[in-house]
Amino acid sequence: MTEKSKFHVALCPHLHRILLICFIAVFVFSVSMLMLDYAQGAREENALKELASKVAGGQEPDLLAQYQALSRQNPGMAGWIRIDGTSINYPVMHTPNDGDFYLDHGFDKEAAKSGVPFIDARCAVNPLGTNTIIYGHNMKNGTMFADLEKYSDEAFYAAHPTIHFDTLYAQHEYEIIAVFESQVPRKKDMVFKYYDYVNVDDAEVFNEYIRSIQALSLYDTGTKVSCGDTLITLVTCAYYTENGRFVVVARKKW
Repeated sequence: MTEKSKFHVALCPHLHRILLICFIAVFVFSVSMLMLDYAQGAREENALKELASKVAGGQEPDLLAQYQALSRQNPGMAGWIRIDGTSINYPVMHTPNDGDFYLDHGFDKEAAKSGVPFIDARCAVNPLGTNTIIYGHNMKNGTMFADLEKYSDEAFYAAHPTIHFDTLYAQHEYEIIAVFESQVPRKKDMVFKYYDYVNVDDAEVFNEYIRSIQALSLYDTGTKVSCGDTLITLVTCAYYTENGRFVVVARKKW
Protein backbone atom coordinates (compact mmCIF):
# COMPACT_ATOMS: atom_id res chain seq x y z
CA MET A 1 0.00 0.00 0.00
CA THR A 2 1.38 3.38 -0.97
CA GLU A 3 1.65 6.28 1.43
CA LYS A 4 -1.16 8.05 -0.46
CA SER A 5 -3.48 5.06 -0.01
CA LYS A 6 -2.67 4.84 3.69
CA PHE A 7 -3.60 8.54 4.05
CA HIS A 8 -7.03 8.03 2.46
CA VAL A 9 -7.74 5.01 4.66
CA ALA A 10 -6.86 6.99 7.77
CA LEU A 11 -9.01 9.92 6.63
CA CYS A 12 -12.23 7.97 6.01
CA PRO A 13 -13.23 7.39 9.67
CA HIS A 14 -12.72 11.11 10.46
CA LEU A 15 -14.76 12.09 7.43
CA HIS A 16 -17.59 9.80 8.45
CA ARG A 17 -17.66 11.30 11.95
CA ILE A 18 -17.70 14.85 10.54
CA LEU A 19 -20.53 14.01 8.16
CA LEU A 20 -22.47 12.32 10.98
CA ILE A 21 -22.04 15.36 13.25
CA CYS A 22 -23.18 17.66 10.44
CA PHE A 23 -26.22 15.48 9.80
CA ILE A 24 -27.14 15.47 13.50
CA ALA A 25 -26.69 19.24 13.69
CA VAL A 26 -28.94 19.80 10.69
CA PHE A 27 -31.52 17.38 12.10
CA VAL A 28 -31.51 19.08 15.53
CA PHE A 29 -31.77 22.52 13.91
CA SER A 30 -34.70 21.40 11.73
CA VAL A 31 -36.53 19.86 14.67
CA SER A 32 -35.92 23.01 16.75
CA MET A 33 -37.36 25.23 14.01
CA LEU A 34 -40.41 23.00 13.68
CA MET A 35 -40.97 23.17 17.44
CA LEU A 36 -40.61 26.97 17.43
CA ASP A 37 -43.08 27.24 14.53
CA TYR A 38 -45.52 24.99 16.35
CA ALA A 39 -45.20 26.98 19.59
CA GLN A 40 -45.72 30.27 17.77
CA GLY A 41 -48.74 28.86 15.93
CA ALA A 42 -50.21 27.65 19.22
CA ARG A 43 -49.75 31.11 20.78
CA GLU A 44 -51.39 32.82 17.82
CA GLU A 45 -54.30 30.38 17.83
CA ASN A 46 -54.85 30.93 21.56
CA ALA A 47 -54.81 34.70 21.04
CA LEU A 48 -57.47 34.39 18.32
CA LYS A 49 -59.57 32.14 20.53
CA GLU A 50 -59.40 34.73 23.30
CA LEU A 51 -60.63 37.42 20.90
CA ALA A 52 -63.44 35.14 19.75
CA SER A 53 -64.52 34.54 23.34
CA LYS A 54 -64.74 38.30 23.92
CA VAL A 55 -66.82 38.80 20.80
CA ALA A 56 -69.10 35.98 21.87
CA GLY A 57 -69.69 37.73 25.16
CA GLY A 58 -67.32 35.67 27.22
CA GLN A 59 -65.77 38.81 28.70
CA GLU A 60 -67.79 41.81 29.81
CA PRO A 61 -66.44 45.31 29.09
CA ASP A 62 -65.61 47.50 32.06
CA LEU A 63 -68.21 50.01 33.27
CA LEU A 64 -67.15 53.65 33.12
CA ALA A 65 -66.02 54.75 36.58
CA GLN A 66 -68.58 57.58 36.85
CA TYR A 67 -71.50 55.19 36.37
CA GLN A 68 -70.45 52.24 38.51
CA ALA A 69 -72.14 53.40 41.73
CA LEU A 70 -75.38 54.34 39.94
CA SER A 71 -75.46 51.03 38.09
CA ARG A 72 -75.14 49.17 41.37
CA GLN A 73 -77.93 51.30 42.82
CA ASN A 74 -80.23 50.54 39.89
CA PRO A 75 -79.21 47.91 37.29
CA GLY A 76 -81.97 49.23 35.01
CA MET A 77 -79.79 52.21 34.13
CA ALA A 78 -78.59 51.98 30.51
CA GLY A 79 -76.75 55.27 30.12
CA TRP A 80 -76.72 59.03 30.60
CA ILE A 81 -77.94 61.87 28.38
CA ARG A 82 -76.84 65.50 28.44
CA ILE A 83 -77.51 68.44 26.12
CA ASP A 84 -75.69 71.73 26.59
CA GLY A 85 -77.92 74.78 26.91
CA THR A 86 -80.78 72.74 28.37
CA SER A 87 -81.77 71.20 31.68
CA ILE A 88 -81.39 67.73 30.11
CA ASN A 89 -78.79 65.92 32.22
CA TYR A 90 -80.31 62.62 33.32
CA PRO A 91 -79.83 58.88 33.61
CA VAL A 92 -81.53 56.84 30.89
CA MET A 93 -83.31 53.64 31.89
CA HIS A 94 -84.19 50.43 30.06
CA THR A 95 -86.66 47.80 31.25
CA PRO A 96 -87.38 45.42 28.35
CA ASN A 97 -89.83 43.37 30.42
CA ASP A 98 -91.75 46.40 31.71
CA GLY A 99 -91.28 48.95 28.95
CA ASP A 100 -92.89 52.08 30.39
CA PHE A 101 -92.11 51.51 34.08
CA TYR A 102 -90.09 54.75 34.28
CA LEU A 103 -92.90 56.73 32.71
CA ASP A 104 -94.19 57.26 36.25
CA HIS A 105 -91.35 56.04 38.49
CA GLY A 106 -88.14 57.72 39.59
CA PHE A 107 -84.60 56.35 39.56
CA ASP A 108 -85.27 54.96 43.06
CA LYS A 109 -88.22 53.00 41.59
CA GLU A 110 -90.68 54.99 43.69
CA ALA A 111 -93.76 56.55 42.07
CA ALA A 112 -92.84 59.86 40.43
CA LYS A 113 -94.94 62.06 38.15
CA SER A 114 -91.93 63.23 36.14
CA GLY A 115 -90.52 59.71 35.69
CA VAL A 116 -87.04 59.25 34.17
CA PRO A 117 -86.06 59.20 30.47
CA PHE A 118 -86.23 55.62 29.22
CA ILE A 119 -85.40 53.59 26.12
CA ASP A 120 -88.09 51.90 24.08
CA ALA A 121 -88.38 48.30 25.31
CA ARG A 122 -87.86 46.99 21.77
CA CYS A 123 -84.38 48.51 21.55
CA ALA A 124 -81.15 46.72 22.40
CA VAL A 125 -78.74 48.43 24.79
CA ASN A 126 -75.59 46.32 25.03
CA PRO A 127 -74.60 47.01 22.37
CA LEU A 128 -76.95 49.69 21.12
CA GLY A 129 -79.03 48.95 18.05
CA THR A 130 -79.15 51.06 14.92
CA ASN A 131 -81.84 53.42 16.26
CA THR A 132 -82.29 53.91 19.99
CA ILE A 133 -85.59 55.62 20.84
CA ILE A 134 -85.60 57.51 24.16
CA TYR A 135 -88.78 58.92 25.70
CA GLY A 136 -89.06 61.65 28.33
CA HIS A 137 -91.85 63.77 29.79
CA ASN A 138 -92.39 67.41 28.85
CA MET A 139 -92.82 68.77 32.37
CA LYS A 140 -94.34 72.22 32.93
CA ASN A 141 -91.50 73.11 35.28
CA GLY A 142 -89.04 72.65 32.40
CA THR A 143 -87.52 69.38 33.58
CA MET A 144 -87.04 66.04 31.81
CA PHE A 145 -87.34 66.50 28.02
CA ALA A 146 -89.23 69.83 28.07
CA ASP A 147 -86.20 71.68 26.71
CA LEU A 148 -86.17 69.56 23.55
CA GLU A 149 -88.70 72.06 22.19
CA LYS A 150 -85.96 74.69 22.21
CA TYR A 151 -84.86 73.00 18.99
CA SER A 152 -87.90 74.40 17.23
CA ASP A 153 -85.69 77.50 16.96
CA GLU A 154 -83.06 76.96 14.27
CA ALA A 155 -80.73 79.45 15.97
CA PHE A 156 -80.77 77.34 19.12
CA TYR A 157 -79.92 74.27 17.06
CA ALA A 158 -77.03 76.11 15.40
CA ALA A 159 -75.60 76.90 18.84
CA HIS A 160 -76.24 73.42 20.27
CA PRO A 161 -76.02 70.80 17.48
CA THR A 162 -74.60 68.06 19.70
CA ILE A 163 -76.18 65.54 22.07
CA HIS A 164 -74.05 63.66 24.59
CA PHE A 165 -75.37 60.15 25.17
CA ASP A 166 -73.18 57.69 27.06
CA THR A 167 -73.76 54.01 27.56
CA LEU A 168 -72.41 52.53 30.77
CA TYR A 169 -69.32 51.46 28.85
CA ALA A 170 -68.44 54.31 26.48
CA GLN A 171 -68.95 58.05 25.98
CA HIS A 172 -70.48 59.20 22.69
CA GLU A 173 -71.49 62.37 20.87
CA TYR A 174 -74.36 62.62 18.40
CA GLU A 175 -75.05 65.35 15.84
CA ILE A 176 -78.64 66.31 15.13
CA ILE A 177 -79.99 65.43 11.70
CA ALA A 178 -83.71 66.26 11.99
CA VAL A 179 -86.16 68.07 14.27
CA PHE A 180 -89.89 67.68 13.72
CA GLU A 181 -93.37 67.75 15.21
CA SER A 182 -95.57 64.69 15.03
CA GLN A 183 -98.72 63.19 16.43
CA VAL A 184 -99.66 59.78 17.76
CA PRO A 185 -101.86 58.33 14.99
CA ARG A 186 -104.51 55.68 15.25
CA LYS A 187 -103.21 52.18 14.58
CA LYS A 188 -105.17 51.94 11.35
CA ASP A 189 -103.83 55.25 9.97
CA MET A 190 -101.48 54.70 7.03
CA VAL A 191 -98.94 57.37 7.97
CA PHE A 192 -95.22 57.51 8.72
CA LYS A 193 -94.67 56.16 12.24
CA TYR A 194 -91.16 57.15 13.30
CA TYR A 195 -91.39 55.05 16.47
CA ASP A 196 -91.66 51.82 14.48
CA TYR A 197 -88.15 52.22 13.03
CA VAL A 198 -86.30 50.59 15.90
CA ASN A 199 -83.96 48.57 13.69
CA VAL A 200 -82.88 50.19 10.45
CA ASP A 201 -80.12 47.83 9.28
CA ASP A 202 -81.61 47.33 5.83
CA ALA A 203 -80.42 50.03 3.42
CA GLU A 204 -83.84 50.52 1.82
CA VAL A 205 -85.59 50.85 5.19
CA PHE A 206 -82.85 53.16 6.48
CA ASN A 207 -83.09 55.47 3.47
CA GLU A 208 -86.89 55.51 3.71
CA TYR A 209 -86.64 56.53 7.36
CA ILE A 210 -84.10 59.28 6.68
CA ARG A 211 -86.13 60.69 3.76
CA SER A 212 -89.25 60.75 5.94
CA ILE A 213 -87.73 62.52 8.94
CA GLN A 214 -85.88 65.04 6.76
CA ALA A 215 -89.12 65.82 4.93
CA LEU A 216 -90.77 66.51 8.28
CA SER A 217 -87.84 68.45 9.73
CA LEU A 218 -88.50 72.08 10.65
CA TYR A 219 -85.20 73.04 8.97
CA ASP A 220 -82.31 71.47 7.11
CA THR A 221 -79.39 70.68 9.44
CA GLY A 222 -77.14 69.76 6.52
CA THR A 223 -75.85 66.71 8.41
CA LYS A 224 -74.92 63.85 6.09
CA VAL A 225 -76.25 60.40 6.98
CA SER A 226 -75.59 57.00 5.44
CA CYS A 227 -76.73 53.45 6.06
CA GLY A 228 -74.66 51.98 8.86
CA ASP A 229 -74.81 55.11 11.02
CA THR A 230 -76.05 54.68 14.58
CA LEU A 231 -79.00 56.89 15.52
CA ILE A 232 -80.84 58.08 18.61
CA THR A 233 -84.39 59.44 18.52
CA LEU A 234 -85.53 61.63 21.43
CA VAL A 235 -89.29 61.96 21.92
CA THR A 236 -91.41 64.12 24.22
CA CYS A 237 -94.99 65.35 24.35
CA ALA A 238 -95.93 68.55 22.51
CA TYR A 239 -99.05 70.58 23.17
CA TYR A 240 -99.56 72.26 19.78
CA THR A 241 -102.15 69.58 19.00
CA GLU A 242 -103.88 66.63 20.61
CA ASN A 243 -101.43 63.78 21.27
CA GLY A 244 -98.66 65.90 19.81
CA ARG A 245 -95.01 64.85 19.94
CA PHE A 246 -91.73 66.69 19.48
CA VAL A 247 -88.91 64.59 18.05
CA VAL A 248 -85.15 65.09 17.68
CA VAL A 249 -83.05 62.57 15.71
CA ALA A 250 -79.24 62.48 15.80
CA ARG A 251 -76.42 60.33 14.38
CA LYS A 252 -73.42 59.13 16.36
CA LYS A 253 -70.20 61.01 15.63
CA TRP A 254 -67.98 58.71 17.76
